[in-house]
Amino acid sequence: MDLKARAKKLLALYREFEEKARAYRESAVCGVGCADCCINVGSVDAVTLEGWIILERMKAMEPGRRSRLKQRIEDNARIKRESTYTRCAFLLDNLSCAIYPVRPFSCRRLYSLVRCGEQGPTVHRQVWQMGEETIAGIQELDDGGYFGHLSHILQLLQDPPFRKAYLSGSSADEAMRKCGHAGDLFISRIRRRLK
Repeated sequence: MDLKARAKKLLALYREFEEKARAYRESAVCGVGCADCCINVGSVDAVTLEGWIILERMKAMEPGRRSRLKQRIEDNARIKRESTYTRCAFLLDNLSCAIYPVRPFSCRRLYSLVRCGEQGPTVHRQVWQMGEETIAGIQELDDGGYFGHLSHILQLLQDPPFRKAYLSGSSADEAMRKCGHAGDLFISRIRRRLK
């Protein structure tokens, strides 16, 4: 299945989750500018397919904005290697999301029933389980791809040998090892740390 077809299936998985979770999320207190999850959760994760969709969206952005976001991705990846917590690279100064329409599932699944703070989001257990099932479906859809911190995934996709292997559908494992991001990412199909 080509990437565009997989991207359509990914959007269908997002919609299916949103439909199942809708009744639970009606009591959420989240709103524009809340951003606690974007700052304090610790890791905004994605699969390579989600990263590809984000990079495609970025191509359509004004060059100056795209350049600033690329710099933020680099800075974010460096900080994430040094620390458990880092604010999302796409969280703008006004606390809005630069890629909201194409944000990864790790963002889409989060909400809170009470104002966040030190305790983080409060989510219904049932919705969390639905999210775990959706993640399994997303990883199956991106079989042969990788899963990990969004900035690391985006950097990986900007590595020419990896990108070529991934886009062609062939094994990108060797290109992955050579580009030096292996320690932070998992192979989607088996969800284990690459050695």
